Amino acid sequence: MAVRIRNFGGVLQELAPGASLDRDDLRVVFCRTASRFAYLLYVMRGLLRTNWKVPGIDLAHSGRVSCQYLPASASTDSMHAQPKVYVEVDGELVGTLPAEITVVPDALTLLAPPR
Repeated sequence: MAVRIRNFGGVLQELAPGASLDRDDLRVVFCRTASRFAYLLYVMRGLLRTNWKVPGIDLAHSGRVSCQYLPASASTDSMHAQPKVYVEVDGELVGTLPAEITVVPDALTLLAPPR
């Protein structure tokens, strides 16, 4: 997950601590575990507003995130295609892997008429 939103509200609260719309980068949450208990601990950490370290879940800042399939290993059956991994942006399906997320600093200029 790569976000710039600090507080998601509700149960999720601060899902990506350190994220901010004031920064020129993304807060990246790496989930390197399939443990449902780890995910539950991570959400509980945000709900309780603590900063626990959850094994298998790491945080980083980055201006660019690239998501790709892992290369097929020699032991993988070449007759089976990789399953599609869907990519979502703001709750909307935008496609499948590979995907790249970048931040363009100061990309929006707002012009307003003088008063």
